[in-house]
Amino acid sequence: MFKIPKDGSFKFDSLLMEPSDDYKIGPGDRFTFFFSTNNGERIINSLSGFGEMGQGRIITSQNVIDYLVRKDGVAEIPVIGLYPVAGLTVMQLEDSLSKILGKQFQNPFVQIRLSNQRVIVFPGRGKAQVVYLQNVNTSLLEVIAMAGGISDDGLSNSIKVMRNNKSGKRSIFKVDLSTIEGIKAAEMIVQSNDYIYIDYKPRFATGILTEITPWISLISSNLTLLLIILRL
Repeated sequence: MFKIPKDGSFKFDSLLMEPSDDYKIGPGDRFTFFFSTNNGERIINSLSGFGEMGQGRIITSQNVIDYLVRKDGVAEIPVIGLYPVAGLTVMQLEDSLSKILGKQFQNPFVQIRLSNQRVIVFPGRGKAQVVYLQNVNTSLLEVIAMAGGISDDGLSNSIKVMRNNKSGKRSIFKVDLSTIEGIKAAEMIVQSNDYIYIDYKPRFATGILTEITPWISLISSNLTLLLIILRL
């Protein structure tokens, strides 16, 4: 899986310690929408579920609702209604909604938080895991730790990070965590929808045994049958 050609023609991309671009919202993403007037003054003053704000309302962490970006790239947002959000960064969406709400409310404060940021980790031999990102500055080492670490037969010196780029393809970075020098690379910031693949040591003996076991079983059965016939 995700093997690199052995002829040396493949070239890894230059390692990026931080994503070159902010993540752009896309279909299937979910986000929370926090809104208040007067530059967010009521959010500071209110700590209970829903706070009264005249014509508006706020949603605190005690009563969070998230909103789905549909396949056509739009989401239904309170007060605003259907709005195209796909292709925007979080900051761009906040600015756009603030301008719209500014026509009805005084000094609107908008905060958007993506709630399903995730990466997929293949930790060597074994099952892949989906790891949800709790913050935007999650490092590669943190993600590997959350996935249970590197398996016994995983190769810490051969870790591939695959990330979507502007061309629609995936950039592929190689990380070596087998040495002290690799600590710097371990601080690499991951981005939502990254694939993290840890190469593993092939088990040749196990593979060979798997292949020949049916033949051994067949030969053993035939020998047993032959011994029974000779005794008759």
